[in-house]
Amino acid sequence: MSDLPQFLLSGSRPYVVNNFAHLRYSRFPQHVNMVPYNPERGRQPVTESNVEDRFELFLLGDGEKKVTEAIDTRIPSTSIFTFNKEDHTLGNMIRGRLLANQRVTFAGYKVPHPLFPTFELRVGTDGNQTPRAALLQACRELVTDLITLGREFTKEYELRKMVSEGANGPGQNGGL
Repeated sequence: MSDLPQFLLSGSRPYVVNNFAHLRYSRFPQHVNMVPYNPERGRQPVTESNVEDRFELFLLGDGEKKVTEAIDTRIPSTSIFTFNKEDHTLGNMIRGRLLANQRVTFAGYKVPHPLFPTFELRVGTDGNQTPRAALLQACRELVTDLITLGREFTKEYELRKMVSEGANGPGQNGGL
């Protein structure tokens, strides 16, 4: 019994959370990959886990499609689009742009499970335009808006940079 480590003899086993807990998708990250603290070896992170690597959350696998369409047979002119490797950011932007279209009667999205990076977008139209055409139009408008946002941001940044260089003299960035 004397050859056992002291932390086993004391009856209390202090646990530490490894350094990778914040990278995991978990509602309770403090309980992810808990490692018993061993005074002889120190803290050792768990390298084997059932959690996917971070890059697998946005890179598509072989034969995996980004968007699939399923026509809803219960409601006319309605489709359900499933987006793989995407989350609320894209879902909310597309939904908002679709609702600005006069021919779209309904647009809503849901994330089926918080641990899986997919969302389902349901689009209903008045029949004059297909849900697929409405979605493509909304995506084109979003891309145009994002290009404009990038251009305006770059222009504003360059203007502020020129103003600060003029006030502080050449070669100084003025805190930018």
